[in-house]
Amino acid sequence: MTERLLRARSGERLVSVDKLNHIWSFRLTGEIAIATESLWRLLHDGRIVVTSEDYLQSFGLSEPVDAGQRLAAAAGGRAVVEAVIAPPSGDLDLHFEGGAQLQLLQTSCGFEAWRLSVRGSVAMCTGGGGVAHFPAGG
Repeated sequence: MTERLLRARSGERLVSVDKLNHIWSFRLTGEIAIATESLWRLLHDGRIVVTSEDYLQSFGLSEPVDAGQRLAAAAGGRAVVEAVIAPPSGDLDLHFEGGAQLQLLQTSCGFEAWRLSVRGSVAMCTGGGGVAHFPAGG
């Protein structure tokens, strides 16, 4: 089932990145959504561009870092060319056209890391890196 959900993502485009309280939401075309309260990072050109931990940090800059805006600037409107769940951690990696890579990281042995919803079906990274599946309508 995970493979089918991941295949459904290829070619879909990132349309929004939002943060509400501690939840980050990523919306893609094709009725696809990802939610996480865990760490995520954006890689591009062999370096870390921004992470969820950078959100609203100043780092001595004139304005705080808007992590969602930086992700949207790098990957917004771009198609997913590959989506992979990395064993044994359960990290979800989305590779976008143009080379940006969004990694949603599992950092706990007990808490969920991310929830992927594709047209009503859900895959969830459970504590310790497992992946649970919930079919649409079930």
